[in-house]
Amino acid sequence: MPAANTGAKFSNEEELLLQDFSRNVSTKSSALFYGNAFIVSAIPIWLYWRIHMMDLYSSIPIFLIITLASTYLVAMAYKNTKFILKHKIAVKREEAVTREMQKKLAEDKKMSKKEKDERTLWKKNEVADYEATTFSIFYNNALFLAIVIVASFYVLRSFAPTFNYVLSVGSGAGLLWLFSTGTK
Repeated sequence: MPAANTGAKFSNEEELLLQDFSRNVSTKSSALFYGNAFIVSAIPIWLYWRIHMMDLYSSIPIFLIITLASTYLVAMAYKNTKFILKHKIAVKREEAVTREMQKKLAEDKKMSKKEKDERTLWKKNEVADYEATTFSIFYNNALFLAIVIVASFYVLRSFAPTFNYVLSVGSGAGLLWLFSTGTK
């Protein structure tokens, strides 16, 4: 096996391709994930304040700690689910995007076939990224809130509200993250 050349540089095309298939998300996606994760993690505060009658002001430290931890775990679940779905969606949308881009680029005779193929690949990746992001957020939000509601009103209903909140929201976020790591 030949030794790896550590001094080799990737071309711009290779760097873009690696970026498209890496687990890293853009700053925009990361902000979207953390913003949505914070909102969905803060929703149970209303549930425990109004329905379980927890005092809002005396419970702020607990609400803050659990909401921040839950925000992180839910955002990681979004990221994991997006990574898993992106390739699947790209494969399913490939034919339609290719057909659309061929129609759009058919009039341009000056453009080379290689450039047309690159634009088609870029568009396919853009469509897959958008769909994977939106579905990841929707799916994980629905699953998180379902876990919290079931845990809060059925599994942990006999526990004190504070303990119920910590366990239901914490376990909801933890289970969501755990489920997102095993999805294939």
